[in-house]
Amino acid sequence: MLDDVLRGLADSYFRLPEWLRRGAGGFYRRIPPRWRMGRTYRETFAFIRESEFWSLPRHRVWQWGKIEETVRLAYEHVPYYHRRFGAAGLHPADLRSFDDFQRLPFLTKADVKEYLEEMASRGVPRWKWLATTTGGSTRTPMRFYQLKGVTRSKERAFVHDMWGRFGYRPGRRAVQIKGRHVGRPDRGRFWEYEPIQNVLEMDSHYLTESNLPAYVEAIRRFAPEFLIGYVSSIYLLARWLEEHKEAGFPRLVGLFLASENLYPWQRALFRRVFQCPICSHYGHSEMVLLGAECPFSPRYHFYPQYGYLELIGADGKPCTRPGEVGELVGTSFDNPVMPFIRYRTEDYGVLGSSFCECGRNYPVLDRIEGRLQEFIVTRSGRLISICVMGAAHFDMLDNVYQTQYYQEEPGKVEFRVVPRRSFAAEDLHRIQAAVQERTGADVEVTVRVVKEIPRTPSGKHRMIVQKIELPAFLRPGGEETHA
Repeated sequence: MLDDVLRGLADSYFRLPEWLRRGAGGFYRRIPPRWRMGRTYRETFAFIRESEFWSLPRHRVWQWGKIEETVRLAYEHVPYYHRRFGAAGLHPADLRSFDDFQRLPFLTKADVKEYLEEMASRGVPRWKWLATTTGGSTRTPMRFYQLKGVTRSKERAFVHDMWGRFGYRPGRRAVQIKGRHVGRPDRGRFWEYEPIQNVLEMDSHYLTESNLPAYVEAIRRFAPEFLIGYVSSIYLLARWLEEHKEAGFPRLVGLFLASENLYPWQRALFRRVFQCPICSHYGHSEMVLLGAECPFSPRYHFYPQYGYLELIGADGKPCTRPGEVGELVGTSFDNPVMPFIRYRTEDYGVLGSSFCECGRNYPVLDRIEGRLQEFIVTRSGRLISICVMGAAHFDMLDNVYQTQYYQEEPGKVEFRVVPRRSFAAEDLHRIQAAVQERTGADVEVTVRVVKEIPRTPSGKHRMIVQKIELPAFLRPGGEETHA
């Protein structure tokens, strides 16, 4: 797509003087998005709309065709898969059903790191490879390859379809609060207008309590229709707005959340403050699975046209009953350079009923529980979801700006709080009691007051920093418990 061709000029574009960037970007924006983003984008977007109300059997037939194609190409052109399938005594011709597909071994993040070059296809010229890395918010970033001019085009088509359910169209005014370094922080300006997308980009690294009035005023002047950002960044903004109703805020058409888990108390706050539809979505840099809420339900509908989702339980078998918790395992459809087959995401979700009033026959998860690294581990090996923890003590945090759990060994947790001016000794005791009550007797809780909680390099706020090497029995194939 044209956007991909010009991607290499992005750094030079953002170094231009603002007046020149506005002129060049404004001119470029006049090119219709469907042409800027290329044929792959147009065809993908059209196919999503054509197939979104297919019956479940028709989706399954189409998915099986994509799985067969992916497995065959991997076996023929990817040394890693040729070797792994052979070691398992399997050939693509042996796979005749979804049950047969489950005989293939899982792919782990450790495999990708160790066998990176062996996992790249010999059937795609190297000049077409697009080197990409994960954000690395919970561990060392992982490197992998995608297909230039194709993978990102398809991704954008899916995102625009997802947001389009809530009224978004490319070019509508939006504010995006993520980790992009923009503006002039030394002059108190933490944002920058991006004319091509018609977006006010805001840097999440400087979202402190003292800077929030400036952020709000910039948003108010820009008057966006949509707000896009990390959950943690929007949460800080929403808390400030709820306490300063006199500041005023534009009426939003939609709120789009990404990159972090959305917890119930955060959703409740967003509904009170923004009073608009909310769309949280699940995705990752590897572009293997994509799920999003629809206007009828806060549950995650996973695109069957994007990748094949399996939810694998603690016994290593697929979850089949609504309410069961399992690990999201995905197979990619749109990365011939480096296929991900039965890829363990290390993210957990709760299986839901596939019925939804929207009429789409998509796989549905009631919620995303987060990564294994987003659970508190007790001395006895129980896993306590941060989702469960938050609801227990939210009302204790009125005088706290930010919080974070920190754990280095099972059974011991440090709860870090950034205090507000109104914070007092009794707040400390109340928080200690609330967290301790929720974790139970096999967790020793310490509350620590800190000046700040550092963000990740990409500008995210981590709800928990967990540095435990989890034993095998807490992973699929062994025993796992949830509070």
